[in-house]
Amino acid sequence: MRKIYVLGLSPSPNLLTKEALEVLQKAPVVFTYANDFPFNLDELLKGKKVVKLTPAFTDSSNRDEIIQRNIDLINSCKEEWGVFLEIGDSAVRNPLFYHILGNKKIVEIELIPGVSSVTAVLARLGLNVRHFCVVGSEEFDLIQKLVNICDTFVILNIQPKNTKVFEFLKSNGYDITFVKNCCNPDEEISKEYKGDTYWIIAVAILRKEKL
Repeated sequence: MRKIYVLGLSPSPNLLTKEALEVLQKAPVVFTYANDFPFNLDELLKGKKVVKLTPAFTDSSNRDEIIQRNIDLINSCKEEWGVFLEIGDSAVRNPLFYHILGNKKIVEIELIPGVSSVTAVLARLGLNVRHFCVVGSEEFDLIQKLVNICDTFVILNIQPKNTKVFEFLKSNGYDITFVKNCCNPDEEISKEYKGDTYWIIAVAILRKEKL
């Protein structure tokens, strides 16, 4: 394997860009996550050779072993090139680099941009923002520094162990909306975090009386 194109798959296949779709259709092998996606990939991947890679998150006890298995799987492919499917945009918090490959440069990587999950959520909520901060829910220290400086937060990577950030933001005058499975048939917009799936993005907006 000489090269991997990272495709921004967008929050929904309906938002897949023309360029990404063309590259995907030509791809001799497709790499995907071994865990779930917020939508069905069967139609997109019909007839394709699919290789599933496992994210090795920072707190994984066997992180090095998982990353090495991913590298071995990629190296075992005889195809000259392939594609890796990433939810949202390929250049925003893409786990391929750190959770799949462990920052090891084993192949050439080219990013094919897609519709960002971040901007899709903002559009879905009908928001027209001039500026915003994109952070992970685990970055509590950073959020504490930015509170009341940044009037709009888009919060990704939400896990139940990191939800204290939402009470903190509410106590500092922010209204929070949670968008689950954005732009998909089972999309849900709520004012409460339910924690029933990883595919949730939160938007926190500073109330006008606080501006």
